Amino acid sequence: MRQKRLVIGLGGNAIMNPSKGQELSKELNALSGVAASIANASKKFDIVLTHGNGPQVGDELLKNLNTRLEPLPLYLLTAETQASIGSMLEANINRFAKKKFVSLITHSVVSPNDKAFEEPSKPIGPFYTKSQISKLSSRTRLSYARFKEGFRLVVPSPEPKEIVEADAVKALLGKFNIICCGGGGIPVVKEGNRLKGVNAVIDKDLTTQVIATEISADKMVLLTNVDFVYADFSDKRSAIRQIKASELKPMLEKFEEGSIRPKALAAIRFVEQTKKRAYIGHYKRLEDILAGKSGTVVLPD
Repeated sequence: MRQKRLVIGLGGNAIMNPSKGQELSKELNALSGVAASIANASKKFDIVLTHGNGPQVGDELLKNLNTRLEPLPLYLLTAETQASIGSMLEANINRFAKKKFVSLITHSVVSPNDKAFEEPSKPIGPFYTKSQISKLSSRTRLSYARFKEGFRLVVPSPEPKEIVEADAVKALLGKFNIICCGGGGIPVVKEGNRLKGVNAVIDKDLTTQVIATEISADKMVLLTNVDFVYADFSDKRSAIRQIKASELKPMLEKFEEGSIRPKALAAIRFVEQTKKRAYIGHYKRLEDILAGKSGTVVLPD
């Protein structure tokens, strides 16, 4: 009998706050705080760990634009951040884990006709002032959007349809815990037998749901930097502790795009497709979330 499977989605903002920029020492410090709890969870579960890369891939994009060399396309920057963040996760978690975590470069198939290519919405990189973003957008030809904290670059974020390496993940589980689907996966479209990279950044939470469903996960936990999903984010007394997927779905439009909304949507899809539970909570409270002491639990009907 196989051990139960737990898929954990770790937000890129949990590793590094985009308003502070990318500093390696701070990233390593943030990772060390969550590494022990992830390793501890691996005593009871076979774990697939995914992670975001919004702040990091945005910073890598800026570095590429400020070099004399030809800039790398966005999908290859996602590949780079999969490797770099995966390496940091491995090094930190394997200090505590008996069964090792290994990183797997993964690709996410998207539709070339996805309307997201015409409506960029995924925020990447740090926050800017209006004058800074005006200069940057004229140089990069990328779009930007306004948030409470300032302006951020936004790129296409098409829906993930399948994970190319899902069978490899299933084959490795049991022998290893897997780190995969970093930054939502390297976005590709199918052209016959060929996979072609496209310039986009896929939402990590939606990709986490796809891989969780494809490997028949028993639980899915999406970790972020708030303790609960709130019915009204401005009122912390409105924390949702338990809710059915059918009750959460009408609330989606209330949630901020690029923040809680994709997590809620991913949780709903996972619960609907698997009839298993999904959890959303703070990355520092994984053990409490699994114990039912913290976080929002999304239940099947």
